[in-house]
Amino acid sequence: MAIDLEDANDGIRVLTLAGTDRSGYLDTPALHELTERLQGLATDAGLRVLLIRGNEGMFCRGRKGAQGLTKASAVAEDLNAILQVNAAMDALAVPVLCALEGEAFGFGFGLTAQSDYAVAAEGTLLSLPEMSHGLPPLIVLSYLFRFVPYKRAIELAVSSRQIGPQEAMAAGIVTEIVPKGEAVARALAVARQLAGFDAGSLAALRKFARYAAGAHSAHLAEHAVSIMSVLLSERAQASAHKQ
Repeated sequence: MAIDLEDANDGIRVLTLAGTDRSGYLDTPALHELTERLQGLATDAGLRVLLIRGNEGMFCRGRKGAQGLTKASAVAEDLNAILQVNAAMDALAVPVLCALEGEAFGFGFGLTAQSDYAVAAEGTLLSLPEMSHGLPPLIVLSYLFRFVPYKRAIELAVSSRQIGPQEAMAAGIVTEIVPKGEAVARALAVARQLAGFDAGSLAALRKFARYAAGAHSAHLAEHAVSIMSVLLSERAQASAHKQ
């Protein structure tokens, strides 16, 4: 399984992005699995805080989309797997924390940006590499401007450069930085602190804060998918005609 779930006690659940073949990448079936896990947690009466971590010192290298798709509808269906994860995470009534070690690229970058609290270890690298592969990261941009100033977000998107935790924290993507190897332990400590608050008050805080910040926009995300699906299908068809 690409997504592992464990009970860390005190109402804390830990989702581990084990990745496809333990590589740190998540393919489309893995994203569907992640969505199912998140939706299942939404009905977990004992849940107080969710912590998302990576596997063996790697948070998430990114998403591997389905190959060989030429129809816009098929591309859109594949991209919608990302939207389903984002919607399921936003719908949770509890805070979502991320513990970063290694790399947080593409989908991993977006997951971190959307979280309520992100702890990054020294040496962690974050990046939106899509433009270096000729693909605009429109789904991430559908919400990134809620957390990162416009010009900084555009620069990160077009440059595809890797940034460290200090720059990520200055940009508003990361909450705090800890020594290498200590991200999960620190995130668990924060999770236990949060889990100690009144559950109703904590749920109200998260829901209202995300609403006030405009942390999630289904409309913009769907628009991003429609643009990207046409772009990718046209590119695939043009490539097929050349062969």
